[in-house]
Amino acid sequence: MLTSVHPIVLAAALGAVAALVALVVAWVVRSTAIKATMFVLAIVCLVPAAYLLIAMNPGLFDSRFRAYKAFYRDIQLGMTRDDVMALVERHYTKSGARQRPKIMSDDSTSLGFFMNPETSSEPNCEGIFLGMENGRVTTKTYSPD
Repeated sequence: MLTSVHPIVLAAALGAVAALVALVVAWVVRSTAIKATMFVLAIVCLVPAAYLLIAMNPGLFDSRFRAYKAFYRDIQLGMTRDDVMALVERHYTKSGARQRPKIMSDDSTSLGFFMNPETSSEPNCEGIFLGMENGRVTTKTYSPD
């Protein structure tokens, strides 16, 4: 089976290798100008890897994701719907900085949340999907954006 590597992942990997080579060269050479050039080259080569890190881990810079993932971690199997809604209240207070997730499904077999994008221009599909049985959580799934 053939699989392809996304170009940004390839660029990040090649950039990291190039940065490592540049740092080794900077360590070995005696010339201050070449050392400085190699350090600058290493930093430039790490830009794709930094972009990939930010894209793959939005919670590093965006507290919306940290709050939403903390809410997900606190949901335990066996909790009732009321317990889950109490968690929403605890993680997303009315006077808090974060807006509550949107409830997308709420019936006897499922309870689903989508993270609130908090701006109208930014769509978001980060979801938490809970399987319910006899009024209790039986499965939980986190779906990243």
